[in-house]
Parts: sequence; C-alpha cells; structure tokens
Amino acid sequence: MSLDLSNYDFYVHKGDTLRYDFIYRDSSGTPVDLTSYVGRMQIRRSPYYSNLLAELNEGFPEGCYGRGLSGDFSAGEGITGTTGGLVLNYESTNGKIHIEVDAQTTGSIPAGKHNYDLDLYDSVNDTRTTVLRGRFEVLPNTIKG
Repeated sequence: MSLDLSNYDFYVHKGDTLRYDFIYRDSSGTPVDLTSYVGRMQIRRSPYYSNLLAELNEGFPEGCYGRGLSGDFSAGEGITGTTGGLVLNYESTNGKIHIEVDAQTTGSIPAGKHNYDLDLYDSVNDTRTTVLRGRFEVLPNTIKG
C-alpha cells in the first residue's frame, strides 16, 4: 500500500477500537527492515499542547496509554488497558507497522479534532523520522448506553 506519509487523518468513533496497518518504505520503494527501530505515537489536543490524550509504544498488547481519571497526562504517565500499541515488522513483514488504539483509550479522548505524530527512532543511525502525522478526530456516538 502506498500513501503520502506526510499527512494521514484518522477518524474513530468514541469508544471504538482503531486498527491500522501500513508498510513503511524507503525512497526507492523497498520496505524498511524495522528491527533496529523504536516506534512512538502521541495524540495531543494540538501540536502546541504539552500534555497527551493518548500515547502508543511497542509494548503491544499493553502499549496504548490513555487519560484515565486524571485527564490529560505527560509522556509515560498514562493508563494502559489490556490491548493496543504499535508493532513494527508486523506479521514478520519488513516495514509493516500495526497501530492499535483500544476502545477504552478512544473512549477517554474527548470528541473533536486532535493531532498525532508517529515517529521511528533508528538506534543504528541515531536518527528520528516522523513517518505519519495528521488529524486524529474522535467522533461522538449517536447510540448511547
């Protein structure tokens, strides 16, 4: 799947699980082996807002952190459920990245338009690259209860 990684918008209904897979490729179109990489995704009210609404790391299936009862939080201080996070080289496929935000986490994010970035850190070359960014819009549910 080829897509413009400079901007990709997610739309999720509040309380639904979001799952998304894509393949990260180099400039020649070859899938990148992500073995030496560390992934991190953060969702904020705006790019300028210091606190987080959600944070994902490679601790899958417990690598998705949300607001909990404390509200917006600082990096590394959120509450994790029992599912979610990032998987690099998903299904043993070079470059394949799996993103999963669990229902508990999307349920704790206020409805509205927010922003996110997905960064990869290459420990071999000591470089960080933003591979996906855009709007993370949480839609309110019509069905209640």
